[in-house]
Amino acid sequence: MCDLLIDSNYADIITNSEVYGARLRIEEYEDLFYKLLHRVGYIEEEYNGDSMGITLYHKYKGTGLEKVQEGVLEIFVETWPKIMDDALAKGAKSLDPSLFMKIVTLTYGEKGLNIAIEMLELMDKISKLNPHSGFRYTEWENIEELETLFKGGTNKPEVGKFIDQRYINYLYANHGQLELIHWRKFEELTAEYFDREGYFVELGPGSNDDGVDVRVWKNQKNEESGFPPHMIIQCKRQKKKIEKIIVKGLHADMQFQGAKHGLIVTSSELSPGARSTISARGYSIEEVNKMNLRTWLKVLHKPGTGIIRC
Repeated sequence: MCDLLIDSNYADIITNSEVYGARLRIEEYEDLFYKLLHRVGYIEEEYNGDSMGITLYHKYKGTGLEKVQEGVLEIFVETWPKIMDDALAKGAKSLDPSLFMKIVTLTYGEKGLNIAIEMLELMDKISKLNPHSGFRYTEWENIEELETLFKGGTNKPEVGKFIDQRYINYLYANHGQLELIHWRKFEELTAEYFDREGYFVELGPGSNDDGVDVRVWKNQKNEESGFPPHMIIQCKRQKKKIEKIIVKGLHADMQFQGAKHGLIVTSSELSPGARSTISARGYSIEEVNKMNLRTWLKVLHKPGTGIIRC
């Protein structure tokens, strides 16, 4: 937590609390909570905790729609208690906003309806993000320690086939730490990407794999029929650039296994010599470097997953 909050005064507060304890005002606690939600990848942008009235007021101030926004809010205040009472009477597990939307549309037309939709979306966001809300948390069967991402571990992912979604979300928000994660997690991340892209993927044992970390077929039928892999992948989680000897070794493995394509996935990048070797010899080898990995993480990221009950 201190590492995630290093640019705020909360890091010192948390550290000191281990000795002296700490007292936070409710708004400070909520602010701390929203910062953590953002920095572990649970939400795309840091939430400011504003209520829907304040947020929409500032959005529409000076646009000529102030009166419409105020009117929609008044309709909400009038109709929402009835909507809640109806849901309780019916034993419903969710609220039906139809009455609110109907009156807004009749009164203010499409412009009012759009504001009403924004209002409901903000309500939903508040209910899921507020630390005091029973709707906020996601229950998980197991708790994963963040340090496992950097030290390795063998727990079966709860969401995801090869790597836990919670680690993916964290890396999406902290992609600068990719080169620090455990090498096995780096391989798992690579395997997860191709699995979600619809390929049949075989993750190597992690040792004694003859230099091939991941094998990829276009579908499971091809693998079961004994066809050579469509692609073999070498994963290199490191800071220094990938030298041409790695390229030559991967090409030799491609020939031995009959693979049409090779891929080097690295948290760094290929050296000029490695790229020249690929080009000069016509190797069917491509590179996924640290910049490309950010795109992978964006694809794999699932906002709203990965937070356990606090």
